[in-house]
Parts: sequence; C-alpha cells; structure tokens
Amino acid sequence: MLPMPMLSVNRLCHPNLVLLLCTVLLSACSANSENSQNAYQLPQFNQALIHSTSAENVPKIASLTYLSEIQRQELAGFTARDNIKALPNRLKVSEFINHKMTNFNYEGKNYTSTESWSNQSGNCMALALLTYSVAKELNVYPVFQVVHAAPILTNITSDILVTSDHVRTFLYDEKPSGHFLSGGIATVIDYFPDRFDRTGEIVSESKFLAMFYRNLAADAMLEKQYEFAFILLEQGLKLAPDYDALINMMAITHRRLGDEQTAEKLYLYALDIKPNSLAVLSNYRLLLELQSRTAEAKKIDQYLLSLESSNPYSYYSLGIEALEFKDYKTTVIFLEKFIDNAPYFHPAYFALARAQLGLGNTKKAQKILKKAIELTDMPDSKKHYLAKLDMLKKVSD
Repeated sequence: MLPMPMLSVNRLCHPNLVLLLCTVLLSACSANSENSQNAYQLPQFNQALIHSTSAENVPKIASLTYLSEIQRQELAGFTARDNIKALPNRLKVSEFINHKMTNFNYEGKNYTSTESWSNQSGNCMALALLTYSVAKELNVYPVFQVVHAAPILTNITSDILVTSDHVRTFLYDEKPSGHFLSGGIATVIDYFPDRFDRTGEIVSESKFLAMFYRNLAADAMLEKQYEFAFILLEQGLKLAPDYDALINMMAITHRRLGDEQTAEKLYLYALDIKPNSLAVLSNYRLLLELQSRTAEAKKIDQYLLSLESSNPYSYYSLGIEALEFKDYKTTVIFLEKFIDNAPYFHPAYFALARAQLGLGNTKKAQKILKKAIELTDMPDSKKHYLAKLDMLKKVSD
C-alpha cells in the first residue's frame, strides 16, 4: 500500500463557538507571498480526460457572492434601523453578520452567499463569502488572512487525508494602500477563533474566491468525482493560477484520471512556486513511488524530514500518513514536531502512542497515552484511550 495524498479544505463550523467581532488598530504585516512572480507558466491541462457534461453544475465566478434583490432589500432595511444607521459601514457589516448568525445552522456545506443566506446554514467559507458580499454591497473593503486551524477532519476516506484551515476578514471603510495590512481602523470577523489557531498569509480577493472552488473540488474528490473536480479546479485556477493548493489538487486529479505525465508537470510547477509545500512534496513522492522511482522518492523523504513548516498542523497530516503505512520512525519524527508546536491536541498523542507501540516501546506508549487521557475532555475519546492503556498494562504485566 502506498502513502495517501493530502488535500486541504477549510475547517467546518461548530455550533458552540461564538463569532468574534472587534475593532483593532492594525500595524504593518509581512508582504503577501502570492505577489512574487513565477518564471514558468502553468502547464496545460489534459482536456481529453473530461468526458462528462457536468460543467453546467459549476457555479460561475460572479454567482459565488451574488445577492438577490430581496436579500439586498433586507440588508437595506437592517442598515436603516435607528441603532444601526449612524454606524460606520464596516460596523454595519459586522452587526448584520452577527444578526444573521443568531439562528445559523453550522453545517459543513460550501454554500454561495445567496444559498447560505437563504438556507441560514453553511460552513465557515460560506460565512466568509456572505461577509464579503455584504461588505461589497455597503462599499466596505475586505482583506483576508488565512488561519491554520487544528486538523479536525482526518482519514475521511481510505486514501485521502483532509486537513483544515479557514480565513478571517478585516473590514475597512477605506481601501488600504499597498500590499500590507497598513495602519488603520478595521473590524475583524473570525469564523471561529481558537486560541491555538496560527495566522498565515494575506490573500487577495481572487485567491479568496479560488479557495471556494478548492473546497468544492475537495468535496468532489472525496466522492471520487474526479472529472467534476477537474472542472472546478480549472475554474479556481482562472482566479489564482499560482495557488499551490489548487495546483496540487489538479495534479492529484490528473493522476487519478490516468495522466501521470501532466501530474508530474503540475507538481513541479507547484514546487517552483512553493518549494517547501509539505502537501505537494508528499503527493509528488507518491507519484514517484507509483512509478518505482525509489531513489527520487527517498530524496523527497529526507527533504520532508528536514523541513520546518510555518503551519505545524502539516506535520500531523504527514505523521498520520506515515502511521497508516506502518512507517513508525517517520511517524514519531513528524508527530513530535507537531506536538512541539501544538501540545494540546490529544489525537496526536494517541497516534504517537500507536507508533511507539509499533516500535516495541510499550512503556513509552503507556506514558504518551496517559498524556492523551489528561488532555481530552471528550468522553468517547477518553473511554477509548483508557481501554487501550488498560490493554497495554495487561500486556506488559
């Protein structure tokens, strides 16, 4: 059995979390890496792989954030209220989103703005799209920042590992200048903040919209609808041709549809853009192994082990991947890297205990399991960990 590919999708919303609305004075942040120019062009996709007529089911770019006339009238009525009309427009947006979330059903659905408004449900990306649409309607300028969140979705299928991130939105009454979060008053909306979240890059509006197509494509791939995923990714790459996550997924899609040559070109192009992408490196390694290019695959293995990622949750994904295929030494390396950055995440300790047990280190596994039990407040998880610990004690006695 070969290592599984990794996909990254936005985190799903939890109904017990609260919307963060705050006003802050922002200082300058690091430049957006997506503005760097790439010397190479995006490889041509193999259109011969597409035989279906499912393109009609792909939402058009303009439809993602479209609001109906009735919805626009509802928004106008809300902003005309006595307690709202005197507020700056950015606060009108935040007040309206807070109002809409009162009875919001946090399903894991990638709804467009119109759909999430009508259905009163959706995931965090749906809420971000809705915020974007309302901001545009009220002439407010949104700025988006990626937030790396704890991996709440893993092992969705037997061969796809899903990690999580989301975006938060900075709302400005006037358009910020330059390529930074320049000084100014902004309102921040985060769906949903966690004290262990790690902030990432600032993304453009086009890349933000491309993230929605990434989510839809991930859904399609989990259902093994690879031709539909191809079309969705193609639409997303029109918005953000240098978005490495989309290129990575397009490479996986080509490989799944039988074109390994184009897949390799896409992997190499993505690595030219982002050489340290753990997801792209891992999936390219899989392609090399499928082609029995063992020496090249081992070089990538060594490089992966040497990398330090700004997103520690990537290490968890790689550790779980290694564990699936009983590469226990590699599992320990990645999971210990992850735990150094995120010592609160009890599933990582359980996985690490399994790896230590696989290496024959029963005492270490017991100690790590005790830590997992200390960290979890979920009854089912605690019961499961206790049962495993009890089993190990009986074996070692």
